[in-house]
Amino acid sequence: FLLCRETEACLDPEALRGLSESLGRRSVPHPHARPAAGTRVGVVQYSHEGTFEAIQLDDDRIDSLSSFKEAVKNLEWIAGGTWTPSALKFAYNQLIKESRRQKTRVFAVVITDGRHDPRDDDLNLRALCNHDVTVTAIGIGDMFHEKHESENLYSIACDKPQQVRNMTRFSDLVAEKFIDDMEDVLCPDPQIVCPDLPCQTELYVAQCTQRPVDIVFLLDGSERLGEQNFHKARRFVEEVSRRLTLARREDDPLHARVALLQFGGPGPQRVEFPLTSNLTAIHQALEGARYLNSFSHVGAGIVHAINHVVRGARAGARRHAELAFVFLTDGVTGNDSLEEAVHSMRKQNVVPTVVAVGGDVDTDVLSKISLGDATAIFREKDYDSLAQPGFFDRFIRWIC
Repeated sequence: FLLCRETEACLDPEALRGLSESLGRRSVPHPHARPAAGTRVGVVQYSHEGTFEAIQLDDDRIDSLSSFKEAVKNLEWIAGGTWTPSALKFAYNQLIKESRRQKTRVFAVVITDGRHDPRDDDLNLRALCNHDVTVTAIGIGDMFHEKHESENLYSIACDKPQQVRNMTRFSDLVAEKFIDDMEDVLCPDPQIVCPDLPCQTELYVAQCTQRPVDIVFLLDGSERLGEQNFHKARRFVEEVSRRLTLARREDDPLHARVALLQFGGPGPQRVEFPLTSNLTAIHQALEGARYLNSFSHVGAGIVHAINHVVRGARAGARRHAELAFVFLTDGVTGNDSLEEAVHSMRKQNVVPTVVAVGGDVDTDVLSKISLGDATAIFREKDYDSLAQPGFFDRFIRWIC
């Protein structure tokens, strides 16, 4: 893989999704009508000879972070040979050379094990050199646990040892420290631009404005949560609702609507409020919400949410809206109907996010309800952390 962002990189499918989305969240792709300023991001997936799949830097369909995330998620693992030199040449000719803006800096992050098909031309390992492109090569062992090939990495990085990094696992690509380091590499001298918002009284820019999003919070009301944490989780849902740009009416083709379901054992599932954009109704429903203090069966909660919130006769999900489920749970739950629930989520094209609080969590369950997307799982030490700006802002950027 090559991830290019008037910049570039190479990786495995899940790591590609995680890294590209993480970097994308920190520097949102600019609408791609060849703007004079802003960051643009492209991706190349490559495999055997002549097999390339690209997200172009100037793709006019990518005009927001959400559309970029969707394009990345649509990449499928090709699973073939490895023609890295040809891919580097392709990336320069097809993504950089033709669509490069004047006076822009171009970065390439190439993530690979360094090996390639011997029939491919070694000279093209330097295809990005001598073109005013800053190249970082990251070497990671392959799925067979073979160590990366260092000599080729140095060639890719234009013989600059400081531009070569070594890793042992692909999961390291989505570690917070690595993302921070890459941000420093890709944007060493950031310019802080204060937007001119004469009519905006808040300090943040409105979120979830360019597409319809229906967000269903599923709160684990089990006895492990505790009354105090229940109130903190309830406050978190209200603060998220206040931060989002809510729909102006129930059939608004843009903006967000929010619902909350508190799940417990196989029987007690409680829709605290259905999908709505009415802040007053949300506030009143949350004020009246009572802690279930029950067992936990997340599968039953998911099925109930789909049947009674998503498909509900009153205020069901909008037809063309992105359907997001946000789980507030540690994953310690009964497994009854969990497989059925996960299958139903996939059928409904649910986009999951999991907020797992505390040190005692069931990672297998969290992986299942996140539909295998590790980057969609937020781990926090306690419910107080949900109110911290560092987490809260990151969460809002993620769901929007």
